[in-house]
Amino acid sequence: MKLTFYYVRHGETLFNRIRRMQGMCDSPLTDKGIAQAEDTASALQKVCFDKCFCSASERAYDTAEILCRFHSGLVLVPLKELKEFDFGELDGKHIDEFMDQIQPNRMKDDWSHVGGENVERFRIRAEKAFEKIIASCRDGDTVLLVSHGSYFMHLIKTLIEYDQQDYIRRMNERKRPFVPNASVSVFTWEDGVFELVREPVTADEFRALEHRHVDFYFVRHGETKFNTERRLQGLCDSPLTEKGIAQAEAAAEALKDVPFVKAYCSSLERTRDTAQIILRYHDITTKPDKRLREVFFGSYEAMEFENIWDELMERHIHTRWKDLGGEDREDVSGRILSFFRETADSADDGDTILLVSHGDLYLCILETLFNKNKTDVYAEAEKAGVNPMPNAGIFRFSYDDGRFTITEMMKGPGE
Repeated sequence: MKLTFYYVRHGETLFNRIRRMQGMCDSPLTDKGIAQAEDTASALQKVCFDKCFCSASERAYDTAEILCRFHSGLVLVPLKELKEFDFGELDGKHIDEFMDQIQPNRMKDDWSHVGGENVERFRIRAEKAFEKIIASCRDGDTVLLVSHGSYFMHLIKTLIEYDQQDYIRRMNERKRPFVPNASVSVFTWEDGVFELVREPVTADEFRALEHRHVDFYFVRHGETKFNTERRLQGLCDSPLTEKGIAQAEAAAEALKDVPFVKAYCSSLERTRDTAQIILRYHDITTKPDKRLREVFFGSYEAMEFENIWDELMERHIHTRWKDLGGEDREDVSGRILSFFRETADSADDGDTILLVSHGDLYLCILETLFNKNKTDVYAEAEKAGVNPMPNAGIFRFSYDDGRFTITEMMKGPGE
């Protein structure tokens, strides 16, 4: 009988951030910790898990719930035997303030005299955990485990045949955490023997190990009523003009032989209508996603911008609208990263994907994924004598093993 285990450490917690010992005690995931768990969940969404077990501590349970979002029907089973190593009376103590007490116990790896565990007690507890887990599995199952950092380090010291001291030495040389928050490691169990297959890696490192090439075609919507009236058009909407419909039809002709397997668009009507026209030659439907919506301009939505051009350009260049109730660059970058992370992670190698969205979001994608700021994009377009983001313009880029690369900057469908 053989089982494969994907072991994920919980995301960053309050105690991780403020440097307090955290064993059997608990503290909540931070916003960063939630984001780490979401990132790892996306990276693992193509793995077919048969079972899921987690530590009974809330920080691990909450991480596991996030990881299970892409795996419908996967039942999450908490086990107290998967809780973190017990540091006894030093649990919850500030690491820097109590280092004189923590370090001797850490060097001996024996916390029993302060009411905690030693290696042998841990081994007995871990064996019980895996006895329960293995008894519930079938040959060939892939199992998701969500637990803790020190728990993993003690697994490779006790149950898993691995040189823990060599691992510690190599991680110290790289100045790398032994088990990063939300990291993934892989080990197997076969006929009573555990073997480590993959040392802990971050979500991005995991992606780099999984070969996948995906082509993206990003199309801006056709001209709208507000475009002709020179009004700011973010989350507000206006219909396509006759010219806008014709532009979308030109994009459809330009893309009719592209083998799209998936299509996504902004949830706004102008992009849904553009996408519907483009897909007339393809037997797929488009999936609207709010993360592809235009930048939100707050109370300046639908404003005629001629009379305040200088202010608007300064706000536009820096994506600074929060003081008006809209979005700032960080808000937009967050949803861009979330969307492309999940979309690339869910794709199959060789997929070609259509995206229909907006002009300013296109510029923000260039900033977020390719480190090209808006000022430079405008300067390059002016030098070339082209519109940097024409209505129904087409932008091509690709994804390879965790990295995005520009294939062709946006240009009109007839160019």
